[in-house]
Amino acid sequence: MRVVNSLRNSSFTIIQKIIGMLLGFVTRTVFIYTLGISYQGLNGLFTSILSMLSIAELGIGSAIVFNMYRYIAEKDIETMKSLMHFYRTAYRIVAAIVLLLGLLLLPFLNFFSSYQGIHDNIFIIYLLFLANSVAGYLFSYKRSILYADQKNYIVNIFDTLYTIVVNLAYIIVLFAFKSFALYLISALLFSIIENLFIQSYADRRYPWLKEKNIRKLEPEILQRFKKQIYGMFYHNIGTFVVMGSDSLVITKFLGLTTMGLYSNYTLITGNISGLLMAALGGLTASIGNLLTEKNAEKSFDVYKNLSFATFWIFSSVSSAVLLAMQPFIAVWLGDKFTLSFPVLLMIVLNFYVLGMRKPIRLFQDASGIFYENRHIPVIGAVLNLGFSLFFVTFMGLTGVLLGTFLSTLILYGYSFPKYIYSPLFNRPISDYIIEQLKYLAIFGCILLLSSASTLLLSRITNNWISLMASIILALVLPNGLLLLIYHQTSEFQYFKSLLYRIVKRT
Repeated sequence: MRVVNSLRNSSFTIIQKIIGMLLGFVTRTVFIYTLGISYQGLNGLFTSILSMLSIAELGIGSAIVFNMYRYIAEKDIETMKSLMHFYRTAYRIVAAIVLLLGLLLLPFLNFFSSYQGIHDNIFIIYLLFLANSVAGYLFSYKRSILYADQKNYIVNIFDTLYTIVVNLAYIIVLFAFKSFALYLISALLFSIIENLFIQSYADRRYPWLKEKNIRKLEPEILQRFKKQIYGMFYHNIGTFVVMGSDSLVITKFLGLTTMGLYSNYTLITGNISGLLMAALGGLTASIGNLLTEKNAEKSFDVYKNLSFATFWIFSSVSSAVLLAMQPFIAVWLGDKFTLSFPVLLMIVLNFYVLGMRKPIRLFQDASGIFYENRHIPVIGAVLNLGFSLFFVTFMGLTGVLLGTFLSTLILYGYSFPKYIYSPLFNRPISDYIIEQLKYLAIFGCILLLSSASTLLLSRITNNWISLMASIILALVLPNGLLLLIYHQTSEFQYFKSLLYRIVKRT
């Protein structure tokens, strides 16, 4: 049942992400055509500011879902009722805090940018972003019971319908009114409607959610919960500064136009990463269920296969991004929207490192290890901001992304094996470091061959022919090399056998 739930959750997530990706490209094209690249930069800036405010969430959602795995398995309705009630109350408090902090930031908006090319009132635009963020906390908490019960696919169905409807609304609003404010109002209204539908579905599927006789959380659970939230708070700080501060630094030092150009690249890598991460993320509940068995060897076998699959996918996709990104942007938007090759190389390196963190992060999320390594994200955040501010002055956008790459590589190369890998699998830290260095060396070879290939492809003057050649090379080069290296390993044979069984059953 665990495998069935994982495959079903992953399959529905992949479908939802593909639909969102395709519609996202259409909407982005219309957005740039009607409003311009500066508005796209503004969109990225305010999204990052609101991400900063999400620190107030403290990681409550992740901690709640983790705590519910056990009680769902035990069918402990009373404890689940208490957890959900606590979740609702906590998210209302978070919504109030985010609203207050967001309003306090209003006088300081001019610090982040001069807003050249923006014709709307930036304060009204910002307040619409803030309203969308606050509404998410007020209406979305019942999603958690579906996630914890391995029913992610239900949420994905609602998300898919929302994605289709809201993107159609975006396109109509942009063409008809050319208004960024109406664009944001559409996002707010449809987001609330979707969450109300999910709430209604959850109430019908779990009737106990509507019961009023709710007891207080047991002191033992509350104490464990507080400890996890305390740890998650630091993780949230780290996540924002590492991922969100890049946008703030880019906008402050390089301007909204550069931010807009960069956001086109991150739209592509973000969609690809979201697709791959969501497919893997569907495994979280199943891994949480697996870890309750307390079998370190069995858990390690799952991790080893998952890590191998993640490496194959992210190394080959990283190569594809390096090869095909420039001709794709040129075909999609035009040559004037392309960034330099060093910037693209750093985007690819960050994409790879982010992906390779996923297997161990899945086990971290499923096991609830948030408190033990709570200081690591904060150190990483300080390093990232420091590196980015230092390098941006003489390397520009490449320097900002280099800072992110270095801080991520240094910190997580240390913390993952010490706090997650070794305790969960009862294996020495050196095993993890050797595993990742082997993967990194092979990825380096793939990247070197891909970089050399881009020099040859750059001689092709026709963007369409260059794109087609890049796609063909992206399919053959990395996968051919990986097949040559790994075809006799146990991990490869495992997935070969799994694929054979799936095809045979189909």
